[in-house]
Amino acid sequence: MGKSRKYSIWNLKALGKDIFARFFGFEQGVDITDDVAVLYRRNVVIKNIVFVSNLMYSIILFLLSLSTQGQVADWVVAFVAFPLTYVINKFLKKLINMDPHDKTKQSVAMYVAAFYIFFSSILIYARLYEKEYFETAAYILMYYAVVVISLYQERKLLSSSFQGLLALLTVIHFIWTYSIQGLVGEETIIQFLPRFVRMPEFSDILLRTLLFILFYFVVYAIVSMGQYMQEERKQELIKRRQVQGDFSHIVGDLFSVVFSSSYTLMDKRHAYQVQQMSEKLADYVGLSMQKKTEMNQYAMIHLQYQEIKNLLNDMNSFDEKSYDILKEKTELGSKIAKRMQLAQKCEDIARAHIEDTANEKFLKEMLVIQPEIEAQIILLADLYITMRGPKPYKRPMAHNIVLKSFQSELSNYFDYDLKERFLKFNDEFAEMYNNF
Repeated sequence: MGKSRKYSIWNLKALGKDIFARFFGFEQGVDITDDVAVLYRRNVVIKNIVFVSNLMYSIILFLLSLSTQGQVADWVVAFVAFPLTYVINKFLKKLINMDPHDKTKQSVAMYVAAFYIFFSSILIYARLYEKEYFETAAYILMYYAVVVISLYQERKLLSSSFQGLLALLTVIHFIWTYSIQGLVGEETIIQFLPRFVRMPEFSDILLRTLLFILFYFVVYAIVSMGQYMQEERKQELIKRRQVQGDFSHIVGDLFSVVFSSSYTLMDKRHAYQVQQMSEKLADYVGLSMQKKTEMNQYAMIHLQYQEIKNLLNDMNSFDEKSYDILKEKTELGSKIAKRMQLAQKCEDIARAHIEDTANEKFLKEMLVIQPEIEAQIILLADLYITMRGPKPYKRPMAHNIVLKSFQSELSNYFDYDLKERFLKFNDEFAEMYNNF
């Protein structure tokens, strides 16, 4: 029961994260190297935030209309706020989606959204500043507007919005918050200013202004750092894609050369014969099921060369998805190249002993290449089949002749126990070769 409840809570959290990422995630499926795409996504997110903000404003106005001091005007404003919220959001959506790939139109949408954010906060404050319990909360909306605009990570926009908002805040302080016109009375400006400077209203206005400026500097610093990090990240991704493109060219050309020069090592019939014989030998050696499965896959992996042969032609774009594909194909290419190295090792050993060019130095060089037991099993099976069959540099050899070679000079290339197992059951391997 507890476990089921835990899973349901986890599912709710996952659902919440998915919803948040869809409506408020700034990098939801966005190529950060595309400035227009990034701006479009930010506009969409800000539009959604504006919609939520409008709903909150409507709820505040509705609660105000329910209060005992509520007037008829409060009910009218609350009633009009709901459809107005929908209309504004619809307008922003139409403006943003007019052309998602046009930077000018997206910039216009950005400035319209920013203007509406701080203008709506001022209107709400103008509506609520006289209410004793609403004035402080409504004033915080000015700071909220700056934070929302800062989400664009655009210093110029933030600076322009701050200047406009600071000017409007100053007007609000003098006209609405403290009604300076009522304090002036019949005095002239020159007579009023010395008295006003000593009044608590002036101290409060000064404190509010200084706090707002300080808040702006902090937000501006955060935006500057965020914009710098975003730009660095974008440049790093651009460089990575350039390297990825160059790497695709190099690897593609390299694979093409390797495959064209090693075509004889990719004979399907020979590969299947090696795989079956090495699987039988692995049983006699006592290889675990997991290692035997991995060995079987490795024995046949070079036949998948067609999947990466045209690697360069397949790379038309260089986004995160293509990067994963390139990584996957490169790893496959590495395994294929390693398998071909083992096949070439078999070919070199067979030719060296047929042409009698093998020496101590050659033996040491061969022993260094893929000494793992799984590779030795494949190599032994491959070498036996190679020695038995026809090659441009040799004629087919009988089982007894090949067996004598494995008992003498060829035995030095393999683990002692592996070689002994092969020699003990050599009749079965001869039968497998003859019946294939």
